[in-house]
Amino acid sequence: MTSGERTARPTIESVVGQLVGHVEHCIDDLSSEDPAAAVELYFDPVKVRSLPAAELAGGECSIDGFYETNVDPTRPWILYADDVNPARARFTILHELGHHLLMTAAAELLDSIDQIGGSTVAASRVEESVCHGFAGRVLIPQRIVDSTINPAALRAEQVIALKEASHASWEAAAIRAVDTATTKAAVVLVREPGVVAFAATSSRMAGRGWTRGSAVQRDGALARALISESQRAIKDVFRWDLPFAEQLYCDTVRIHEHLALAVLTERPSDGRFDILEEVEPAWRDREEFCSRCGEERNDGWCELCRGRRCWSCGSCGCDRPLEHPLCPRCFLRNAFNAGSSVCRDCEQNEAG
Repeated sequence: MTSGERTARPTIESVVGQLVGHVEHCIDDLSSEDPAAAVELYFDPVKVRSLPAAELAGGECSIDGFYETNVDPTRPWILYADDVNPARARFTILHELGHHLLMTAAAELLDSIDQIGGSTVAASRVEESVCHGFAGRVLIPQRIVDSTINPAALRAEQVIALKEASHASWEAAAIRAVDTATTKAAVVLVREPGVVAFAATSSRMAGRGWTRGSAVQRDGALARALISESQRAIKDVFRWDLPFAEQLYCDTVRIHEHLALAVLTERPSDGRFDILEEVEPAWRDREEFCSRCGEERNDGWCELCRGRRCWSCGSCGCDRPLEHPLCPRCFLRNAFNAGSSVCRDCEQNEAG
């Protein structure tokens, strides 16, 4: 197979585009003031209902709703919180419709999502990003994006203009803005001091970002977002997810008392010449030792507990300390190498 014949590796953007293709026949109705009615009309037997926010606790989505099939697999439900504003509710309904399509008419896209994610946990995050992107594209037409967003220099003012022009939710505007960005960029919503309410990142950020409820760094630009009217081109180090840390520029605008918008980019918004520095994540200098075998945990990361893996036995922070098994040769409870039938000491004695 020549390089020209190779199948292009799927991206979140390409999967979103294919998913949107499944609703082209009804996209005008889905982007209306009442997407719930459109979902029930075009995607029967799906039902859409609002519930008190407390009853939605435990859903897997990072927004205010979830897709429910456990009660009756023949009649799936899209459930969303009844205490959010209409724009946010529309976004949530369409996000959950994305999950429904991936379980039904667009199930073939799950292979691409698995390929992008590379693991079960990561694929789940990719699916969330795909459904975010799907909802954003349905709600905000490309013509509005083109008239408000500069892909090479995303700014907070542009995201605000996009939101006002589209009447979509802040979440939808954030997603559409970073989807268009051609540089490293993130849009973060802060609704209470020190806590991320929502974050969307561009493809150049390689899927890095904060989940809802993540704490921001103390004394950083995001921590001051609700205190300051605005901040411009603040160079700061941002840390998220597993081992990632990066220096970026941050602009913030306080929308009102309970909402601030932050835009993180790799180019300063004030036009000054400046250079970002490489950041050495703190974990690289931290030694951790395995509770099972005593060897150093320095081999990759567990995406469930976010802990380092042991190079020897593969255990991580998910594992409770276990008593070593009895070695059949020396009858002592020593550490074993993975796959070995005798303890490490006996194995070394044999090799010697």
